[in-house]
Amino acid sequence: MSEIEYTAKSRKAFIIKISGTEDKMLKENEIMIGWSKVSGLLKEGLTKKDFRELIQKQYFPKETSKRRSGQIAGDMWRFIREIAIGNFVLIPAEKGFFIGRVSSLASYNEMKIFNDTAYRRKVEWLNNKNPIPLEKTPPELQKRLKTIQSVIDASDLYQEIEFTLRIA
Repeated sequence: MSEIEYTAKSRKAFIIKISGTEDKMLKENEIMIGWSKVSGLLKEGLTKKDFRELIQKQYFPKETSKRRSGQIAGDMWRFIREIAIGNFVLIPAEKGFFIGRVSSLASYNEMKIFNDTAYRRKVEWLNNKNPIPLEKTPPELQKRLKTIQSVIDASDLYQEIEFTLRIA
């Protein structure tokens, strides 16, 4: 793969609603996501359907609809499988949002099941760990940051994210 192809494919960004607190996230240089009682999602070879089935079994065993487990499985799939080392992550916060660059694969910390933050990724925080005010961002990015979904791909806004980092 040429350097140009690599750069184009690696220019990805995701918006993540984290589990835990901003203080913990910044102190530990990690992002976290919930649904911690499902411990096997890091296994190689699992499909999105496998994710949905494991989540359904653990959290919604009496529901006949798989709608909720499907939504959660999509979020978990993106957090574990689609986000790559080097990708940007944007974390909405009370006073704007934080931007980080992912520096590890997803991991599972059994000691964090109780506070529902077992699934984690290491992050290098940009902008000196300071939140970026929404007013300093292009309108398309502001709108996307207000999503209710837990993990969404925002790669189509990569240029807007880079612009926001430069002016921050």
